[in-house]
Amino acid sequence: MTLLEFCEDDEYSPDYGTIVLRDVYRDKTLPALDNKLLGEHGTQTVSGTVATAGDGWLHATADHFCQAIRCEAHDGPPEVRLGDWEDIVESPFHSRSGTAGLGWLTGGSLSQELSLGAKGFYRVRMCRKPAEAGEEGDVWLFQFWPREVLEAPRWLKRTRPAIHREEPGWREVLGYEVIEVSWYFTLVGMLRPDGWLDEPLTGEQPSESVCAQLGVDPPRTRRDGIPLLVAAGLLVEDGKGGYEAGKPRRATEVLDLPDEQAKRIDAAAVRAVYVWLAADLVNVAAWSNPAHVRDLAELLAVPEETIEPLLAYAVSDKLIHREDGAITALPPRPQPTRPVRMRVKTVRRDEPATVAGSPPKAGFVSGDGTVVVWRAGEPVVLGRVESEYRYRAFETLAGIYVAGSGEQGQLIDWTGAAIEVPVDLGILPVRSVDGRYLAGVQTHVGRQTWDQVHVFDVAAKEVWSLPKSEKLTRSVLGIHDGSVYFTTTSGYQTRTASRWTPGQEPVDLASSLHQLDPLSGAQVREEAGAATVFTASGERRELPEPHRWRFVPGGALMHSSGYEPPAVEVLDLDAGTTAEYPLPEGCDASGGPSTSPIWETPDTLVFSQPNRGSTRRVVRWHLERNAFEHFDLPETAGYRPFLIEPILAGQPDAPGRRPGGDDPEQLSDQVQR
Repeated sequence: MTLLEFCEDDEYSPDYGTIVLRDVYRDKTLPALDNKLLGEHGTQTVSGTVATAGDGWLHATADHFCQAIRCEAHDGPPEVRLGDWEDIVESPFHSRSGTAGLGWLTGGSLSQELSLGAKGFYRVRMCRKPAEAGEEGDVWLFQFWPREVLEAPRWLKRTRPAIHREEPGWREVLGYEVIEVSWYFTLVGMLRPDGWLDEPLTGEQPSESVCAQLGVDPPRTRRDGIPLLVAAGLLVEDGKGGYEAGKPRRATEVLDLPDEQAKRIDAAAVRAVYVWLAADLVNVAAWSNPAHVRDLAELLAVPEETIEPLLAYAVSDKLIHREDGAITALPPRPQPTRPVRMRVKTVRRDEPATVAGSPPKAGFVSGDGTVVVWRAGEPVVLGRVESEYRYRAFETLAGIYVAGSGEQGQLIDWTGAAIEVPVDLGILPVRSVDGRYLAGVQTHVGRQTWDQVHVFDVAAKEVWSLPKSEKLTRSVLGIHDGSVYFTTTSGYQTRTASRWTPGQEPVDLASSLHQLDPLSGAQVREEAGAATVFTASGERRELPEPHRWRFVPGGALMHSSGYEPPAVEVLDLDAGTTAEYPLPEGCDASGGPSTSPIWETPDTLVFSQPNRGSTRRVVRWHLERNAFEHFDLPETAGYRPFLIEPILAGQPDAPGRRPGGDDPEQLSDQVQR
C-alpha cells in the first residue's frame, strides 16, 4: 500500500493529558453522522486506555507534556508491525472534510494539516510506544486509510495495564495539605524551602474523629502529619531515616466514616480502576450500536474475567445500557439546571457621567486582526495581522506591533505592510516609552525546554539576544533608559533581577525586582522580605499589599482596580494617602488580556466597556480632574477589539501616526534617517 502524505510534530504538548486530532472544516463539508454518540462529546467518557475516535475527532491519552506524533494517509491498510509498538488500536474514523490536523482539547489547531484524500469513512490505526532512553513522553503513529465497511474498534496489542489501581480515598479524609507531606517524601525532586515541614497547617485538615481512629493527635504542623500518613499506610519507613510510599487500604476499610462520605470514596475507588477501560468499551458500543458482550474481551484485548466487573461499573455510572447480551452507549448525563435568579440592578448615585470624546489615541485592533488608526479625524485601516491569538498591541516608531501567542508577533508599518519581527518576543513583550525598542522572552516547551530574552530595535531593525537558558526561568519587566530589566527564577521561588544593556553583559541587581515604571525608572523591590518602592530620585516608600498596586506612568502614583462596582484606587507615594474613584458602570477593570485598561498619557487611562451592552465603547478617564469621556468604535471593530498602547514619551506627534497626520511615508522616511 502507498503512503500518500504525512505530517509530524516531535514536541506536541497536549492539554489536559489528551492528544487531539480533528477534521479541518472548510466551506463544504459532509453533514454530521446521524449517530450522535459518535460526536466528540457524544458520550460521558474520556479518551480511553490508548486512543478513541469518532465523527471527525481522535483523542489519545498522554501522561507527559511532550509527545512525538506522526500522522500518515495511505491508500490502503499499511503493514501491522506489532513488534515496533507497545499498544496498538484500530478504529473507524469519519472525516467530514477530507483533511485532519492536530489541535488541543480546549480548541485551536496547529498549522500542519494531513490531506486524507477524500471525505468519508476511514480506518485509523493508533500506535504508541515510549520515547528513546533519555527522552520524555511517548511516540505515536496515526495511520489512516479509506474503509467504507465499518468494523468495531479493536485493540491489537496491549502492554500497559488496561485497569488501574483503585483510589483509596485518603486525600478526601486527610485533606490536601497532609497528603502534600507524603509527596514531599515520595515524589523525586520535589523542592521545598528549608523549614517547610515545620510550617503550620493552615488549610483543610483531618477531623478529630479521623485522628482518634488512627491513634494520632490532630496535627498542627506539616511534620505532625507524618504519623497520620504512617498510620494510614501512605508512608512507611525506608530504613534510612526517611519514608517511602506505602500500599494503603481503602479509607472506608480502616475508618468509620459518615455514610455519604463513605459512598463517595467507594464509588471513586471503583471509578479509578475502570474509568479508562470504560471509555474503550463505550467507544466500541457507539460504533457497533449495539455491541455483543460475547465479543468484548477479544475486541478490548483483556481477559474474560475483566468484562463483568467492567460492565457492572459502566452500567452503574450510566455509561451504557445492557440488555439481552448486548450493550449500547448512552449520551452524557444532563447537567442539573440552576434556578434563574432575578437580577436587580442597583443604580449607583455616585456613578460618574461621561461626555463624548476623541477616538483612541493610537487606534485599535479589531476582532479579526484588522489594525485601525485615525487620520484627519477618520478611522483608517492600516493593515491586518494574520494571527489566531492576539492580545496586545503597541505603537512604535516604525508602526503598530501586535503580539501573538505561540507564534512571532507582526509589525504593521506606517505604509500598511505586514512585517514579521525577526525574533519571537512571546505573549508578554514590553516596549520602551519612546517606541523604539521591544523586548520579550521567547519560550520553547518540549523535550529540550528553554527560554531566550530578545531586544528588537524597530528603527534600525537590529536584534540583540541573550544565550538560551535551560527550563523556563526568565520574564521581562520593562525597558528604561536603554536597558532591559528582567528576572530569573531558580530553585524554590528564588528570583534574581538583572539589568541588561544590549551589547553588554547583564548585571545582577542587589535585590529582587517586582515592578518597573519604564517612564521614570521607579521600582518595586523586595528587601528583607518586604516590598519597597524606590522612586526615580531614590527615595524609599513602604508598600503594603504589593501585588495589588501598579505604577501610574511617572512613578509618583500607583493604582489598583476594583470590579463590583468598578472603581480605581490611587496611592500617592509622597503623601502616603489613597483615594477611590468610581468608574462608569460596565467598565472592565479586570486587567484581562484583551480588555485591560491602557495608559494613553501619564494622566489618562482608557477602559473598555463590554459589560454595558456593547464591546465597542471605550471610556477615557482623566485622573487629575477626575473627568470621563466615551467613544464608540466603528462596527468594523467586531467582537472584543483591543486598544493599541500609545507611545508615552520622547517623541513628538508624527505624521501618519497620530490623529490629523498627513502622509505615513513621511514617518517611514524619518525613521530611516
